[in-house]
Amino acid sequence: MKNSPVADMDVRSSALGNGIGKKPVANRLYQTSTMAALLDAVYDGETTLDEVLHHGNFGLGTFNALDGEMIVTDGVVRQFRAEGQAAEVPGSLKTPFACVTYFEPEKTLNIDKPQTKETFEALVDQLLGNPNLFGAVRFTGQFERVDTRTVFCQCKPYPHMLDVVKKQPTLTMESVTGTMIGFRTPVYMQGVNVAGYHLHFLTEDQKRGGHVTEYRLVRGQLEVAVISDLEIQLPRTEQFAKANLNPEHLSEAIRIAEGG
Repeated sequence: MKNSPVADMDVRSSALGNGIGKKPVANRLYQTSTMAALLDAVYDGETTLDEVLHHGNFGLGTFNALDGEMIVTDGVVRQFRAEGQAAEVPGSLKTPFACVTYFEPEKTLNIDKPQTKETFEALVDQLLGNPNLFGAVRFTGQFERVDTRTVFCQCKPYPHMLDVVKKQPTLTMESVTGTMIGFRTPVYMQGVNVAGYHLHFLTEDQKRGGHVTEYRLVRGQLEVAVISDLEIQLPRTEQFAKANLNPEHLSEAIRIAEGG
C-alpha cells in the first residue's frame, strides 16, 4: 500500500535517524513512560511526536489528555479520534505513552488461510521464538473482521483509565483490507508495557482504525522482528512522581483497559 502525498501538517521521520549522518538502529524499541503510569491517569507527557520519530518509523501510542489512539506507519503519525477516523498530526503534539522502532522484518510469511486472534498470535510466537524478548509485528492484507476502540480526550482532574474505557467508542469493520501493527511484550514486562500483544489497525485507504480488540484475518503478509534492545524515557513530571505504578491486580486492570 502507498502513502498519500505529504501534506503541510505531515509528521515524517528523518532519514538521518538519531543524529546527523548516523544510520538508524533497526529493531530497537524506544518507549516513553510506562503502561502502569497511563493506567493511573498520567495522561500528560513531555515528549513531542517529532522527538518520537527520531527513534522510529513504526509503532503506536496515544496523545496528551488521552486524546485518541496513535499509529505510526512508514514514519507518519496518525491519530484515531473517538469516531475511529484517522488524521495526520503536527509534530509539536506531545505523547504520554508511545512505543516505536525502525522496523526491519527478519522473517516474512504469506498467510493464505483464515486465522483467528488466537491462531495468529500462536503463529507469531512461533516465528519470534524466544518468549522473553520483545517482538515487532506487521500484518498487511484482508480481514474478515476487525474490532477497534478509541478513547475520548479527557479533562482535568483526569479520571482513572478503567473509568475512561467504560465509555470508549468501538468500531467493527467487516471485509476490510489494511495493516495491523504492534508489539509482543514479554510477561515479565507487564506494567512497563502491555504483556502479550498490543496492536493497532489502519485501513488501506488510511482513513479508519484504532486499537485492536478482536479480529479474524483471511490472507496476507506477516512480517516480524525480534527486539532485544530497549530504551525507556521516563517523565519528570509531578503527575508521574505521584503515580502508583505497582497497584494490586495490575495485570487484570491492564487486560480490561486494553480490551482483552
